[in-house]
Amino acid sequence: MVNVLGQGATASVYKARNKKTGQQVAVKVFNVMSYSRPYNVQMREFEMLRRLNHNNIVKLFSVEELRSKQRVLVMEYCSGGSLLSLLEPENAFGLPEPEFLIVLHCVCVCVCVTAIFREAVAC
Repeated sequence: MVNVLGQGATASVYKARNKKTGQQVAVKVFNVMSYSRPYNVQMREFEMLRRLNHNNIVKLFSVEELRSKQRVLVMEYCSGGSLLSLLEPENAFGLPEPEFLIVLHCVCVCVCVTAIFREAVAC
């Protein structure tokens, strides 16, 4: 792994290179704090992310497990920086309400589609 792109409460993200293709990727390595959530819940979320295919959503290539049993996500590398760095200073801690409502609507649609898909598969 090349360098740290960011760190949060449950994981660190590193810039890396795929050894087979040479493609730059982002690798999210989860720490001990992330294991407080049930394994099956995490894996279901990872699978949902892996299936998402949209230009405005970072692509999840794979979920791997290190020898240390740490889970890592291998994701599309975005060279533009963090979302926080792209927001205008006046919006650094939130979006204006009209834009927030658009984002919220999109999230709700994704959740509904996932719920419908999950119900259809269970039938």
